[in-house]
Amino acid sequence: MYRNIILAYDGSHESQQALLNCKDLSQWGHAKVHLLSVVPNETISKGAEPIYYSEPDNKIEEERCLKILNEGVEQLNTTGIQATGNLLKGDPVDQIVEHAHTIGADLIMLGHKHRDNWLMRWWRSSIPKALIEHSPCSVLVAIIK
Repeated sequence: MYRNIILAYDGSHESQQALLNCKDLSQWGHAKVHLLSVVPNETISKGAEPIYYSEPDNKIEEERCLKILNEGVEQLNTTGIQATGNLLKGDPVDQIVEHAHTIGADLIMLGHKHRDNWLMRWWRSSIPKALIEHSPCSVLVAIIK
């Protein structure tokens, strides 16, 4: 069924749940799983004011993301699932969509938790919504309660 599955992975509870779901899906057709972690560029726009990351901050974030990514790949590989990890830089949606085109992804998976308060919903932009709009393949969003 699926040959190439991308899992947007940041080690959060939401992405851990998506990882568990991915284990089940990948075994349907013995798909290859591509874990992606995206480190933002040095400037990110969150609302009206951009947030600036210094180079040392970015390096620390890259190292943290790489460690989490490697742990996720190891989790999948120990269960017999063929998995690779990729650490990308830039806008998460742009990078995930570009990588999906590059590898010919059949499915993109990610976790999402509904936010109770409007400020948190506003602050945490909707990556799932943007991915659905721009993805070249199906998008599965694991809703975490």
